[in-house]
Amino acid sequence: MESTGIQRLFYLSWTVIKLNLLFVLFSLAGGIIFGVGPALQMMTDFILEEGMNYQAITVKRAFESWKAHFKRSNCYFLLFLFTLGFVFYNIYLAVQFTGIMWLIITFILFFVSLILVIFYIYMLLYEGSYFISTIDLMKLSFISIFLNLGVFFKVLFGVISIVALTWKMKGLLLFTSFALIMMWCAYVTRKNRQFIDGKLEQNEANLQKTV
Repeated sequence: MESTGIQRLFYLSWTVIKLNLLFVLFSLAGGIIFGVGPALQMMTDFILEEGMNYQAITVKRAFESWKAHFKRSNCYFLLFLFTLGFVFYNIYLAVQFTGIMWLIITFILFFVSLILVIFYIYMLLYEGSYFISTIDLMKLSFISIFLNLGVFFKVLFGVISIVALTWKMKGLLLFTSFALIMMWCAYVTRKNRQFIDGKLEQNEANLQKTV
């Protein structure tokens, strides 16, 4: 049992490091701005498909995935980045004023920024699972945020904790932070995604019966 536990810890650690290094490599390959989006999707696909099977995670497969997702993932990432930047700019403007109304506005905008982050994470997870249109992907991601408040707060807790730890230990950016965030989110949202899977399968079965 002890050996198995140690092996699993090794597999997990090496998978996280390998995924994170690939993410950094392909983010730089796209000049960061045009590399991060497809690199995040590539990393998410590996997490969903391979889990801790680090041997299946290769540079060749990573490049093929990154290239396949390049256009679509960049559209999603740049839209997310622009929207989040717009919200943060409004937060910056709101904190320049005093009064309870501006405090409430700041709080609402901050909450919206958190929603946007989780929304984008769900988009990454569903993009790696289904072949659906952009509109349907956004609808599915938005609905998933509010399926379970417990899951919502678990995602927030994990992301904030990893970001806080990375703030103190900057070296984690290279070796673990990004992969760890996506692994955590994939793990804690699995019940929500299984629920969505069940609903989609049920709808497909009902559609086939009517046909």
